[in-house]
Amino acid sequence: MGFLSSRLGRYIMVRVLSGLAVALIGVLASILLIDLVEQMRTIGARTDLSLLDAARLTLLKAPMLIEQTLPFVVLAGSMMAIIGLNRSSELVAMRAAGVSAWRFLAPAAFIGALAGVAAVTALNPLGAHLYRAFETEKSDALSSGGEGDHDNGVWIRQGDPEGQVVIHADDVDPSGATLLQATFIFFEVRQDTLRFTRRIRAAEAELKPGFWQLREIVEATPGGRPVRQPNLAIPTTLDPSELINRFVNPATLSFWALPHFINEARAAGFAPTRYELKQQSLLAFPLLLAAMAGLGAAFSLQLQRLGNLAQWGAGGVGIGLFLFFYSQLAGAFAMTQTVPAVVAAWSAPFAGSFIALALVAFLEDG
Repeated sequence: MGFLSSRLGRYIMVRVLSGLAVALIGVLASILLIDLVEQMRTIGARTDLSLLDAARLTLLKAPMLIEQTLPFVVLAGSMMAIIGLNRSSELVAMRAAGVSAWRFLAPAAFIGALAGVAAVTALNPLGAHLYRAFETEKSDALSSGGEGDHDNGVWIRQGDPEGQVVIHADDVDPSGATLLQATFIFFEVRQDTLRFTRRIRAAEAELKPGFWQLREIVEATPGGRPVRQPNLAIPTTLDPSELINRFVNPATLSFWALPHFINEARAAGFAPTRYELKQQSLLAFPLLLAAMAGLGAAFSLQLQRLGNLAQWGAGGVGIGLFLFFYSQLAGAFAMTQTVPAVVAAWSAPFAGSFIALALVAFLEDG
């Protein structure tokens, strides 16, 4: 920490921050332009979407897109900073003055960790809030163009050899496991045809393991009078976890909302693996960005006069891409519950940190 507070440490951190700013502007401009074209291609092809509306939808997604690309921004920014010091011969002068390679790694990793903390605590909640607004506006735009199902509510079907149940709900609560203003339409199989038997209207229908718990219901049968009941349980083979994954997008849950959501899902008997993985990934995000910054610095320390600087830079980019695809593969294993979510989320940041430390040790000590 003493070196970080020194004049040289502050200078290196300023150069790293400058590199991050340049990389962020370049990456942000690229992804926003690509997403703008994507909005015009997908939504604009099905409804009347102006360029201004498409730009608004893209801006609503911008914080989430920044969060997703931040590891590459940090990697590129730290590489630009150290390579800039290398090309201006400042790196040569510092090394000749006896400045250890570890002292180049520390400021970059410190800036990466700070960026990770800011992204998790501030950028992620903002991105989740704006992404919910994006989904709402997208659904409204498709509905007004006759292509969406926003006004039609939610439709689910469950069945067995003896009959089928068609379920419609006006909305789904934030937990993803409770349908609001739900209608259950029952059919039974008779001589290879479906015959309507009854309809149940419920104010709430909560999916629990093995059954639906209905509240404030009104049941009607052909030729009979409506019957009111306070509660009713209906057997089902639907998986509650699949229902949650269908109606609750992890991108709409902020870092601060995830613990409460996960605890509620566990209390209800669900397996919120998808959301546990996101929570652990967010907790590991500062370490991931520190590792990316360290990798960028480590792969840029090769002195320009020794040659192969481009090859070292390409190696840093390659390692960064490898860690990205590795984290995606580990996440896929976690989703199938092959490995714990903690292992899947933290393995890539630790691997990147160890690679950066090993490379600096090799360059410094041989």
